[in-house]
Amino acid sequence: MIDKLFFSRMKIESFKDESAPMMNATDTHNPGLPVFDYDDFLERMDGDIDLLKEVIEIFLEDSPNLMAALRSAILVRDAEAMEKAAHTLKGAAANISAKRLQQFSQAMQELIKKGRDSQLERFFSDMETQYEVLDRELRAHLCALK
Repeated sequence: MIDKLFFSRMKIESFKDESAPMMNATDTHNPGLPVFDYDDFLERMDGDIDLLKEVIEIFLEDSPNLMAALRSAILVRDAEAMEKAAHTLKGAAANISAKRLQQFSQAMQELIKKGRDSQLERFFSDMETQYEVLDRELRAHLCALK
């Protein structure tokens, strides 16, 4: 599975004050952070285009299930399942240099850890938007590489 390949870490600021205002997409959006860092990913694949395509295809196959698992866990307020899904999604995003989704997943983990249940559905909606942008960008790269 993709979350076992090529791990990298990315730090984002953790939330220090539980009374802080709700987070949304603009809070985690970093204009300098690419949706998908093709050059970084290609370098991590040692320039192997076939491997790059294969890993992207695996991500595109697995990630809808990860998003669905996170959505379901949020709806039933299963903190353990939410944490597992968000963590796995963060790793999968890191594996393919999907910087923004990785950042969103990390922020989702922080919300879960802080018990900010009232923010989860709205934040997940913003996260889904980022995921959809990533999905389109990855598919465009695959088409360009064929």
